[in-house]
Amino acid sequence: MTAPLTGYTSALPTDVLMDSGVLYVGATVIGATLGGLKFDPGTEYRNVEFDGKRSPVRGLDRKSAVMPKLTGTLIQLSTTNVAQIEPGATTVATGAWTGSTSYQGKASGTLLASGDYLTDVRAIWLRGSGAFVQVRFPAALLVKYDMTSQDAAEIAIAFEIEARLDMAASGVTIGSMPYRIEYLASV
Repeated sequence: MTAPLTGYTSALPTDVLMDSGVLYVGATVIGATLGGLKFDPGTEYRNVEFDGKRSPVRGLDRKSAVMPKLTGTLIQLSTTNVAQIEPGATTVATGAWTGSTSYQGKASGTLLASGDYLTDVRAIWLRGSGAFVQVRFPAALLVKYDMTSQDAAEIAIAFEIEARLDMAASGVTIGSMPYRIEYLASV
């Protein structure tokens, strides 16, 4: 028997992920993105050290850490987005313009409250079969963003969302994975 050269069968592959994907927090779409979404599980492995070791040894690898994150670029900034990209943001009186809304983030050194974290963050991609796959963070934090204006183009808001382990959730222990990859028939 000859091994296939491409890895595909004679039928079209059904698990090819297509398009840029959609980012949700709960049932709400975060906003329009530019350039698609990126998921990085952030897995780190450690090969156990011992005296006289000359190379990594099979069977001595262990997963030492994970720092899963989703990154991308938003091109819209709604009042909902502000509260999500600035953890713990609150509405404050503006004073300057009647009818306007102003948001202010938490002060440096302040611990975040449970409600400041994002819940049920999902990046969903269409599969070639017409079904979907999603990367889901039950708890997450938007840890970094920047806003860049562009001449004759939309603003670009680059963001990084990291998964957080929710120790209050049922069945979660310190070694539990803070994300899941799920295959869905529909969204």
